Amino acid sequence: MTEKEKFIAEILDLVKQPLLPGQNPINVTEENIAELNGAPDLNTAIAIATNLFGAEYVDQYALRKGYEPQDYQSVVNANILGVSPYDFIGVTADQPIVYGGQATTIGAQPGNFYQEGDQNVFTSLLPEEVRELQADMVNAGLLGDKVGKPFRPGFFDIKVEGEVIKQLMGQANASGLGKAEKGYQNVLQLYLDNPVSSPVEYKPYLPPDYSAVSNSVNGLFERELGRKPLPYEKKLLADQFLEDSQLAYEQAIPDPLPDVTPDTLDDYGNHTTSDVPKEQIDPGANLVETFNNITAKEQERLGTNRDIQATNRIILNSITGAPR
Repeated sequence: MTEKEKFIAEILDLVKQPLLPGQNPINVTEENIAELNGAPDLNTAIAIATNLFGAEYVDQYALRKGYEPQDYQSVVNANILGVSPYDFIGVTADQPIVYGGQATTIGAQPGNFYQEGDQNVFTSLLPEEVRELQADMVNAGLLGDKVGKPFRPGFFDIKVEGEVIKQLMGQANASGLGKAEKGYQNVLQLYLDNPVSSPVEYKPYLPPDYSAVSNSVNGLFERELGRKPLPYEKKLLADQFLEDSQLAYEQAIPDPLPDVTPDTLDDYGNHTTSDVPKEQIDPGANLVETFNNITAKEQERLGTNRDIQATNRIILNSITGAPR
């Protein structure tokens, strides 16, 4: 039995009994009962009962329920004036929605839609339940340092998680999805399916100028061996440098983090995508290493004794245009 139905049953029972000695009981007609039953919600039923039977009976009902009559009457008066006593999250009572296939408003189904304070019930969740909710929020892109909302695993903070839940409830209300339709859960699932991405910008890949790479290869051979490179040597080293440069760029873009689980919340933000650090590609060092490999015998014959790091630096500076 709904709250409206309980109210109608009790108010009809009350009006059968005179409030004062010698007072005649109120004659309740079938039309009166039909009008009460036709009320879309509890507040409207209260307003109708007030008009039919008088405010004193509603006051008696309020006292039975533990309310102060004036508080209950203020709800009735607000309803009569057309002002909703409800504080819906994210919407007003006249928010148009389609509910049950019919065009209506949020205020016509007040008990089903989220009101201010509903987000606070989550403070009674057990820590493990909070962690499950937090993991979903993080994976949805709604919680965590990356979106400016740090949190404490297992603790529901009204000012943090509460605001996220309030956002979800407001969006559910606006969509006509209430408690019966698992409104905020459905909205959260939409975020999980389409997470809010962090605004991360990566500079586009700009390959080194091929002529600059070729000139550096020429300079390396002339400086170390006193000759120009053979065509195949120049192509081998230049192509390798260009390929390594692109790999180094791609390597600098971090892999996406795995989904957060309740058990990994404490480590959130401290993940690594691999237990073994990636070996960073150094295009200049690889070029020098290949140069050494293909000219080892020639260098040995000439007695070359180079500073590998200095040579590597000279090559990179000549390509990037930095001072030597």
